[in-house]
Amino acid sequence: MFGDTLSAALRFTVRHKMVLLRITIIPILLAILLQLVAMELQSELFNWTVMFIEALLSSIIAINVHRIVLKGEDSVPHWGRFTIGKIELWFFAHYLSLWFGVYAIFLLTPLIGFVAGVLAIVAGIISCRLCIVFPAIALGKGVSFPYAWQLTAQKTLYMLCVVAIAPFIFGLFLVPIALLSPLPALFTFFSYVVTILAVITLSFAYQNLTEAPEPVAPDAEK
Repeated sequence: MFGDTLSAALRFTVRHKMVLLRITIIPILLAILLQLVAMELQSELFNWTVMFIEALLSSIIAINVHRIVLKGEDSVPHWGRFTIGKIELWFFAHYLSLWFGVYAIFLLTPLIGFVAGVLAIVAGIISCRLCIVFPAIALGKGVSFPYAWQLTAQKTLYMLCVVAIAPFIFGLFLVPIALLSPLPALFTFFSYVVTILAVITLSFAYQNLTEAPEPVAPDAEK
C-alpha cells in the first residue's frame, strides 16, 4: 500500500514537474530571499518573523500542490493560489497547532527528561495520523483533526510511512548536495523540492484512504 502510494507520487512528480515548478516557484523564491536577508541582519526578532512567514509560505505551497494532485491543474491559477482566504487560514491554523504541540514537548524536556522522549514518540505517531487533514482542508472541506483521526483508523503504520518515512527517503537526496557545500539558497531550494514530494505523497495517501477517483489531468508540460 505504501509502495503504491510512493510510486504514484513519484510518477506524478515526473509527469507534472513543470506545472509543479510554476505554481511553487514564487513562494520558494520569497522564502530564499527572506533567509538571505535574515543571515545579513542577524536579528533574533527578524528570524522569528521569517519563521512565521516561511510557515505561511509553506502552507500556500502545500495547498497549491494538494489541489493540483487531487483536483487537477485547473484547480489553481496559472502561477498558483496566493489569496489568504478561509482555506489558507484554516490550513495555517492546523499547521501551527501541530507545530506548537511538538514545540511544547521540546520545552518540557529539561523538566521531565526521559518522559519527554516518550511523549515525543507518541506525539509524532499521533501527528502522522492527523496530517491527513491537510489535503482535505486544501480541497475546501471544513474538517478538523477528529476527521483525520477517524479517517486513519487502523492505518497508523501506513500514515507513519507516508508522513515520516517518505520524507526521510526523499531527504537522502539532500545528503550529496550538503556534502558539496552549496550556496544556502541552493540548499533551501532543494529542501523545498523534498517538501513538495512529501506533500504529493500525502495527497495520494488521502486519495487512497478516501477512495477518491484520480482526476483526469491535462497533458503535463514537457
